[in-house]
Amino acid sequence: MVSGPELDRARETAETALRHMAVLGIPPTPENYAVWFAYAAGSDPHLRRTIDILMDNGQEFDDLRNAELHARFVLPTYRTSAVDTVADDLHAVAGQLSTTVGHAGAGVRRYGDALSNVSGALHRTGADGTGADDTGVRSLVTGLMQETREMEANNARLRERLEQSSSEIARLRETLEETRREASTDGLTGIANRMRFERELRMAAAAAMEDGTTLCLLMADIDHFKVFNDTHGHSVGDQVLRLVARVLSEAVRPGDLVARYGGEEFTVILPDCNLDEAARIAERIRDRIGHRHVVRRSTGDDLGAVTLSLGATAYRFGEPIAQAVERADAALYRAKQAGRNRVEVDGDLSAAAAN
Repeated sequence: MVSGPELDRARETAETALRHMAVLGIPPTPENYAVWFAYAAGSDPHLRRTIDILMDNGQEFDDLRNAELHARFVLPTYRTSAVDTVADDLHAVAGQLSTTVGHAGAGVRRYGDALSNVSGALHRTGADGTGADDTGVRSLVTGLMQETREMEANNARLRERLEQSSSEIARLRETLEETRREASTDGLTGIANRMRFERELRMAAAAAMEDGTTLCLLMADIDHFKVFNDTHGHSVGDQVLRLVARVLSEAVRPGDLVARYGGEEFTVILPDCNLDEAARIAERIRDRIGHRHVVRRSTGDDLGAVTLSLGATAYRFGEPIAQAVERADAALYRAKQAGRNRVEVDGDLSAAAAN
């Protein structure tokens, strides 16, 4: 039960959250409230720092920004709880199964003892050459039959329980896999989210160093997305994000990872790929996007083409992952500064993608 001081603190936190939302003009939806309650409570330092930076820079907390904050900081908490729940359920099933097998084992031991007793008794009755006593033998056989029936009943219960446990474990495994997929997937576009991108990039960097192979990274950003979004509405903006995600996924190689980095920014991990090839892949992506037009689904109106700016870099063995991301982002920034709808490459190959 919540005590008086705890209730007072919760009320103060809620009031602070709602006050921030009112000042910034943020709609009090459950998703937005969850973000700002966590901010006011200070329960997630990364969330607090991110929001503080956004406010210090006068950034607007529009629908896209609010959804991104919720997906990045709140949803992973829910999904971690879901994984914990599945783990608890699996532990309970394992415990029940262990008990069942233990009981079955005890039954097997009893049956073995009964067989030994019968064998020993029969051996003793015939050891002196006098032959076995009919009454004694009947008693032994009766006891053995009873033990056999109990053993059969125990085996039937064991089979039933094993079948139930197998079904339950299969269900829990599916739930866990679904939870894992949700935790690693961007809800809007269906591609990998930033959390999975960061995890996969660390693994790819470790593999590249171990195998001595090259690893490249692309950062891509939709040109003038905010203007497009504000002009045509957020539903069309979401349609554009899904379109870009689909084209990116179709344009890369098998084994490459496409992820939504945040907002209108995307990233691609390119294992076993040198910078020349990364530039060609980036240019292929840019060209394919430029040939796709956005059509408003409700009216069929052609809203024009979408363009991408991209930056490419190669991972340098032993460097922090964040440095590679920063270089790719810097190359992307140069592409924006140079007029957008172009590819810039980190290092001496910056002109390779212009052809």
